[in-house]
Amino acid sequence: MARLSELGVDFQHWCFACGQLNNGGMRLDFDVSRDRAEARYTALQRHQGYDGVLHGGVVTALLDEAMGWAIFHQGIWGVTARINVSFRLPVPVGEEIRVVGEVTRDRGRLIETHGTVSRARDGEMLAEADATFLRMPEDRRRQLERRYSNTDEAFARVRAAVEAEETAHPVEHGRT
Repeated sequence: MARLSELGVDFQHWCFACGQLNNGGMRLDFDVSRDRAEARYTALQRHQGYDGVLHGGVVTALLDEAMGWAIFHQGIWGVTARINVSFRLPVPVGEEIRVVGEVTRDRGRLIETHGTVSRARDGEMLAEADATFLRMPEDRRRQLERRYSNTDEAFARVRAAVEAEETAHPVEHGRT
């Protein structure tokens, strides 16, 4: 997997989920591979709903962000068109969780994804989601790439790292 921050992706912005400038945010950093993104996160008390439980809107944000980064490795920028979240168990504050997003189907302009939130210590699923992302137009994609890359080559480095990993460890991918 390729760690985004180590490959030149600029997180010096205010995004609630991944921006490093947002002191109230989650400051996520993702590892990406083909059609997949993964991060670990320990929920903070300031993001809770009921005592000791992560707010459902924040759980949704985690899933949305992971699925959005799952489409990223190919230089695809998308916006969430639809998201459907199922909450299985409360997500505890103060305990490390694992959030994963995966591409399940690329339909051209629409990209279907699936995401999960699980406890890091035992893998028990706490929440999952299915979402559809709408691919951004090329001119907007170029603007975003310039804004969120330390260098113009950051996204190419991410794609190259994913391809190098696949060459070293070939795996069949079930995309349709």
